[in-house]
Amino acid sequence: MMHHRRIGAADVYNITEIIGPTHDPAVIYPALPAHEFAALAEKLQPAHYAPGNGRLIIGIQIWLVRLGNDVIVIDTGIGNRKPRGLPRFDRLNTLVLAWMEAAGAARDRVTMVINTHLHGDHVGWNTMVDGDGYVPTFANARYLMPRLDYDWWHPRFVAANGVGETEAFTDAVMPLVDAGRVEFYDAGMEFAPGLVARAAYGHTPGQMRIDLESQGARGVFSADIFHSPLQILRPDINTAIDVLPEVARETRAAFLAEMADSGTLVMPCHFGAPHCVRITREGDGYGFVAGEG
Repeated sequence: MMHHRRIGAADVYNITEIIGPTHDPAVIYPALPAHEFAALAEKLQPAHYAPGNGRLIIGIQIWLVRLGNDVIVIDTGIGNRKPRGLPRFDRLNTLVLAWMEAAGAARDRVTMVINTHLHGDHVGWNTMVDGDGYVPTFANARYLMPRLDYDWWHPRFVAANGVGETEAFTDAVMPLVDAGRVEFYDAGMEFAPGLVARAAYGHTPGQMRIDLESQGARGVFSADIFHSPLQILRPDINTAIDVLPEVARETRAAFLAEMADSGTLVMPCHFGAPHCVRITREGDGYGFVAGEG
């Protein structure tokens, strides 16, 4: 699936690689009591929670930005034919590349690939299967990865020998590093006019958000500051996989305060349709409205 919107002079697309009611709130947010979730569930329906099976609706988004002469991919999802320990990610066979081409981002036209962090569902299409190995999916692109995240995860990949949470390093990160194709970036990096990396540490130690400002309009590719709008309603709640929980909580609180009532289009990686929101103030807390444009 593919959606389009404009932010100033930029054409922004999101490609939904997979989506469905997959996540048990009690598993992904173990600190949130069931009765407290139940009180919020109606605000998440129908796009973000399916009461029929009691699961949060979680998608995998690949974001595309066409700005001037640049065609930029922000996070690359899971990828096709990649062996993964999580069954719903294992050896996918989707039409992502065809959808990207329809959005003007054919493989040879992409000029830049930016990973916000190095979890496996954000790096998969960095490469594709070629015989017994892996080659860059976007042959003409610069590949940019956050330095702090690589420095954190790479030793863990080596220690685990590519098993477990760093499994995607084997086929989506290290083939590029070994080929000298990766540029490591830090907060403050400007990738293109108005497209800038900002620190969003916590979910992983080096996670970045990517801010876009163009012709007075603003959007933020917010990576995994939130996995569900539930965390807008309850910003104190971390996911079970946040590496630095207290830092993640501080990052989320600061982000909400910055974004609330600003009109900024917030574009996470995992929200249900329309896959982006605008954040509002509601009393002493926050709410959200669907971000259609």
